[in-house]
Amino acid sequence: MFIYILSSTIGAFIQIGTIYLLKQEILKSFIYAIPLIVAYQFLFLWSYTKAPNFILIWFITTALTNTLAFLLGYFLYHNHVSVWGFVGIVSILMGVVFLQIK
Repeated sequence: MFIYILSSTIGAFIQIGTIYLLKQEILKSFIYAIPLIVAYQFLFLWSYTKAPNFILIWFITTALTNTLAFLLGYFLYHNHVSVWGFVGIVSILMGVVFLQIK
């Protein structure tokens, strides 16, 4: 299961990076972002199709993507985050941990 989570994490970093590159207008056109989009979609789809449990890997991928976007926005871009945002992230991470426990 580790390889699927690693693949999803790498895909999440590429996805978040692509969005911020487009947001900061470093990638001047959506055309330049297409190879990055294809790369992270491939990583997500590969982990979805090869993982033994689709729902589990889908939930973990969604949780990782949202958590990483939250943390990058908070630490790199100094976005304001409320206490409820932190509570939400902790809840998501607890859900991922509970999914791993059998």
